Amino acid sequence: MHDSSRVLERLHELAQLGRYEAGIDRALATPAERAARDRFAAWARAGGRTLTQDRVGNLFARRAGSDPGAPAILVGSHLDTVKTGGAYDGAYGVVGALCALETLDARKIATLHPLDAVAWVGEEGSRFPLGCLGSAVFAGLTGVDEALALVDDAGIALGDALADAEGGLLRGLPQREPEPLAAYVELHVEQGPIMERAGMRLGIVTAIAGQRRFRVVASGTSGHAGTVPMSIRADALAAAAEIVLALEKAALEREAVVTVGRLVVEPGATNVIPARVTFSVDMRSPDDAVLDALERVLDEETREVGARRDVRFSRVPLERRAATPMNRDLREAIRRGAASTGERTMDVPSGAGHDAMCVAAVAPAAMLFVPSIGGASHVGEERTADDDLELGVEALAAALVEIDRMLGGAERG
Repeated sequence: MHDSSRVLERLHELAQLGRYEAGIDRALATPAERAARDRFAAWARAGGRTLTQDRVGNLFARRAGSDPGAPAILVGSHLDTVKTGGAYDGAYGVVGALCALETLDARKIATLHPLDAVAWVGEEGSRFPLGCLGSAVFAGLTGVDEALALVDDAGIALGDALADAEGGLLRGLPQREPEPLAAYVELHVEQGPIMERAGMRLGIVTAIAGQRRFRVVASGTSGHAGTVPMSIRADALAAAAEIVLALEKAALEREAVVTVGRLVVEPGATNVIPARVTFSVDMRSPDDAVLDALERVLDEETREVGARRDVRFSRVPLERRAATPMNRDLREAIRRGAASTGERTMDVPSGAGHDAMCVAAVAPAAMLFVPSIGGASHVGEERTADDDLELGVEALAAALVEIDRMLGGAERG
C-alpha cells in the first residue's frame, strides 16, 4: 500500500469508533475516544515510534532526528469529535501526521529535528467546558490541575474520567517531560466552502479566528400562559430571543459569525411563561476589534432589553482566545513543500478554532488545509475526496522536510 493511502484505511477504522445514526460521538475520556487513542498508539508502535503521554492524555509518537539534542517539530491534530461529528475533523490531521512520517521513512529521508506526531485530547470541548483542552495544557495556557478539575454535565471531573479504565489514560506509557519545541504544523480539512468554490486543493492558513464564548442567563417571572396579559409579562424567552437576533444582525454587519447553539428554557411547560432561559453565545472573527464590538453589543442589548422587559441578564465568560496569525516563515516553507506535489496553493483564513491556536503561544505554528465537500463539518455527512486526503499527506510530508531544512537541515539517508 502506498504510504499516503493508509490515511483512507485508518480514517475508516476510526470512523467506526463512536458511530451512531447522526454521525460520530467521540467525546474526551469516553470508551470510544480512548479506543481511538489506543488505535493511534498501535499504529505508532507498528511504525517504530517512541510513545509518550502527558497527564491529560495527549499522545506523542516520535520519529528520531539525526541530532538528538534538536528540539522537536510537532505535527498532528485531535481525535475527539462533537456529538454529531464526521470522520475527518481532527482525525485526518492525526492520521495524516503518522502517514507523513511513514512517507519519510519509505523515502529514506532523514531530518535533523525529531518529528512528533501528536494526538491532542479534548479539542472540541464537547464533554468538558474548555475547547482545545489538551493543547491549552501543553502550552501552559491552562494549568494541569485546573483542567483535571473540570466537571462535565454529569458532575464527573476530568481527573476521575482519566483515571477510569474504560475512558482514561493509556496504561504503561512513559510521561512526556517538558522540552523545547521547534515548530508545530497541523493538517486539517477546511470545514468550510471557500477552497471548493475556488477549485483549489491545498490551502495555507493565514490566521485562526479569535473566539469568545459565554453562558448567558435571562431571569424573568413565570406565570400562567392563559391569564397573564402580554403587556405585563417578564418573559425570559422573549427577551433572550431579542438578544439572539440582535447578535445575528451585529455579526452580519461586521462580517463576523455569532452562534447560539444551546438554549434551555425553564420550567419548559407549554402552558407556563418561561421564567429562566440559559443560552450559549459563540463569537468568532479574525479581528479582535470586531469581537470587542460584538461584546459591546451583547452588553448594550442585555441592558436595554432587560430594562424594557423587566428581565435580568447575567453572563459567565467560558472561553476567550485571541485571533492567531500563523507564522509567516512556516507558511512559506509549507508553500514550497506543497509546490513539489504540482498543485497550487491558496491563502485561506480559518473560522474554526484549532489546537494550533494554543501551540502558537509557545512555538511557531502553521496549518495546511484540504477542501471539504460542500463545506460541511460537525455533521455526519462531512466528506473530503480521497484524492485530496492523499494529496494532503504528500504535501505535509514535503512541508516537514522544508520546515526542517529551514530550521537547520534535512538530508537523504
